[in-house]
Amino acid sequence: MKVVRYTMIASAALMLAAAATVSAQSETKLFEELDRNHNGAISKGEAKEHGELAASFAEIDRDGNNSISVDEYTAYMNRGRMAPEDVEVPEPGAAPVPSY
Repeated sequence: MKVVRYTMIASAALMLAAAATVSAQSETKLFEELDRNHNGAISKGEAKEHGELAASFAEIDRDGNNSISVDEYTAYMNRGRMAPEDVEVPEPGAAPVPSY
C-alpha cells in the first residue's frame, strides 16, 4: 500500500516536472516569435503588438535596459509558479504526508 502511494506521489512530481519543461519550451518559442528581429531581446516596439506585454514592460525589464531578455520574459511568465526543484518528493520509506 505504501509503495503504491509513494509511486503515485513520485509520478505526480515527474508529471509536474515534465509540464514545466513543456511550458518553458512554449514560452521560449513565444519569445522567439515576439523577438521579430531575432536579436535575443524584445524591444518596446516589438512588445506593442501584445497589450499585456506592453503594459507590463517596465516591470518585466528588471535591468532597465529598455529591452526584455529571454530570462526576464521567462521569469515574468513563471511568476507565482513553483519550480520543479521546489516540489518535494518524499523518499521511499518516509513517513506518510497527512492529507487534510
